Amino acid sequence: MKADSFGEIFLWNREMDRLIRVLQRMESSGILSKHEMKLYEVQLEEARAGLNADFAGRMGTSERDDHSRFKRQRTAWERKTPDSNQKICLTEHTSV
Repeated sequence: MKADSFGEIFLWNREMDRLIRVLQRMESSGILSKHEMKLYEVQLEEARAGLNADFAGRMGTSERDDHSRFKRQRTAWERKTPDSNQKICLTEHTSV
């Protein structure tokens, strides 16, 4: 689910880049004046920044919630472990 959210925000930003390039081509073909193109470009950038800021804020909150929940799980597990002085290192249990 987390990867899906990051994938969608990536696609959002990529499409905004494409829209801005379309506006730039429209200006060079004379369809829009430089002033009109800049106005639309700024509006797109404003929308992009707003969505990105909302996304980052929500993801930050979600990550802090996950961090707290996992920390509680880990400390509860450590309290139940017979030898609580023994710490498990994640790198010892992963293969490269």
